[in-house]
Amino acid sequence: MAFQILSLDGGGTWALIEVRALMNLYGDTATGHDVLKHFDLVAANSGGSLVLAGLVENLPLSEILTYFQDENKRRSIFSPTTKVGDEILEAATQMGPKYSADAKLPAIEGLLPATGTKKLDGIANATLGPNKMPTHLLIVGFDYDSNRAVFFRSAPAGGPSWGAGEPASVTLAEAVHASTNAPVNFFDGPALLPLDVDRYWDGGITGCNNPSLVAVVEAIALGQQPQSMHLLSLGTASVSLPLAAPGTASSPFTASRATSTLLVDLQKLATAILDDPPDAATFIAHAITGGSAGVDPPAISRVVRMSPLISPTPCASGWKPPEGMSAAAFQYMCGIGMDALLNFDITYINNYCTAWLEDYAPNQPIRPNGINFDPWTPELGYPKFSEAKAAWQQLSANATATPKV
Repeated sequence: MAFQILSLDGGGTWALIEVRALMNLYGDTATGHDVLKHFDLVAANSGGSLVLAGLVENLPLSEILTYFQDENKRRSIFSPTTKVGDEILEAATQMGPKYSADAKLPAIEGLLPATGTKKLDGIANATLGPNKMPTHLLIVGFDYDSNRAVFFRSAPAGGPSWGAGEPASVTLAEAVHASTNAPVNFFDGPALLPLDVDRYWDGGITGCNNPSLVAVVEAIALGQQPQSMHLLSLGTASVSLPLAAPGTASSPFTASRATSTLLVDLQKLATAILDDPPDAATFIAHAITGGSAGVDPPAISRVVRMSPLISPTPCASGWKPPEGMSAAAFQYMCGIGMDALLNFDITYINNYCTAWLEDYAPNQPIRPNGINFDPWTPELGYPKFSEAKAAWQQLSANATATPKV
């Protein structure tokens, strides 16, 4: 019997892409528990943890989508900071926190009226996965004071070879609050939990913005064999551009080589948690779970990555935007931040997500082309969403079969 895993990336408002992918896979009318019953383990970070919480709340996927599409709900999470010093810093340098960490926890609890204030320990006991055990939940955070990763679990994950792996003592909303607290350029302080002396930053600080690898390791600690795992990794889109040649000007389709200055470097560091290389996490998970050995076509791995790439398409003149998109619109897409609040920006994200779901925009591979920049011809993975979907459906259909090694 295969062990089915769902991994949900961070990415702020862009997490709407994960919800729409789940709707495509499991139906527009599916509820959270309808999805969870397909998985033995779900790992999530930041924006993905809010998606996971909506699944636990057993909301219809269409309602979870409103977490990101409804402007009032978005702004309840991204509530402006009231710290004057932060406002001055951001206005002067385009850096510094813009949102209130303290206002976020009540907002998350408001989105989760049935489950938000319940302890994460045991919260999934009523939701049985394919192996008829409660779906194991894992939310990633970063302990601000001890400078280490923290994993909020719904059940123990340990043993003689792995240590205790204790379940979390915090509530579901508190775990999400900790995991979604991106620092420096976003929230104005560490996440504080009412009955916890520890303070937290976003789980992306741990290098696990894409928690695929964490999910595989957690499954091993639960006693699963790597070759028994099927992993569906959902992302929130990433910008992938070819680098401009040294000494040449960039274009809407190429990435410039910025001059290193203190301000530029600080800005890069402040946003680096979102640039955690998803290709690395999913490829390592692919290697750990046995690579392509013993996998039935159309699947080429036990790992399926689904996430849009915001990338240009090679053409005779160099580069062009994805079909149906202007160069100006493509350039604008590349600049939309994880804290997209304007309805205008949400429309852009939704439209690009639709293009991805309909195979007009490329899907992120497990390993990109290492010779030439070409998102449509990866070394390993599925360049189109439809191909990734077919692979996941094949793996799911084979989930009850004896794993091939």
